[in-house]
Amino acid sequence: MLPLWLAAPAWSADAVEKLVQEINGSESFKVRVSAAALLARLKDARAFQALGRAAVSDPHPLVRMTAIRMLSKNPGGTSVSAQQARLALGRAQHDRDPTVRRQATVAMAELERGLAAAVVRSTPVGRAGPGGAMEVVIGSMGDRTGHASKAFRERMRAEIRILLGREPSVRLADAVGPGSAFLVDGTIAKLSFATAATDVEAACGVELVVSRPPRGIVTVATGEAVVQKPRNIYRPQMREQLEAEALEHAVRSAHENLSRFLAASAR
Repeated sequence: MLPLWLAAPAWSADAVEKLVQEINGSESFKVRVSAAALLARLKDARAFQALGRAAVSDPHPLVRMTAIRMLSKNPGGTSVSAQQARLALGRAQHDRDPTVRRQATVAMAELERGLAAAVVRSTPVGRAGPGGAMEVVIGSMGDRTGHASKAFRERMRAEIRILLGREPSVRLADAVGPGSAFLVDGTIAKLSFATAATDVEAACGVELVVSRPPRGIVTVATGEAVVQKPRNIYRPQMREQLEAEALEHAVRSAHENLSRFLAASAR
């Protein structure tokens, strides 16, 4: 039976605060799981922030998985909360528990599908070019890490061009014009290289920002990948190739979400 303060027909500020306290400090993981599920029903910044913390730092994997599932539905309901959910789910994809990592990957895909569907419902259909294909322009390739060379960013552009070129509903163009349906800009959001006891690891995360000229951003597709090599066979000259493989896998992961968005827009 729910406590009286939870059974009220309207959620009060005190109720939100109580749930936040429960998810942050209760000794019972079952109480924290319940608090996570209830917080996801609230349109309150404190609720969303508490879910983000629980998804990456709660000591019990079931609590982390519950918070992750809740974040996949973007309970904040805004573009800002969607980006915060992406960040939390991205961190959860590196959780120490493999089951939690898998849940985070599934949740990220669900979040992107939901956001893409919402954009399609709320915006006009993309302009079609010859043969019914939408004109898509590949824009700039940025780098937030400070570690990606121009050649690395051009590799990202080339991979995006290959993948978009395979889309039956897409016609690539060199510049934005009157017939352009979407502009896709890319950003390298993560690029790291680490050496552990048994493996070396290259990790890369990317964002594909989709705009509808001249209205602005309509969705963001993210992808992240890790490539490992046993330390005993690794040689320094292999680093560039490992990073390139991580980039390619990350772009392909982001493109899966982008592809669903473009397919829905073409219908």
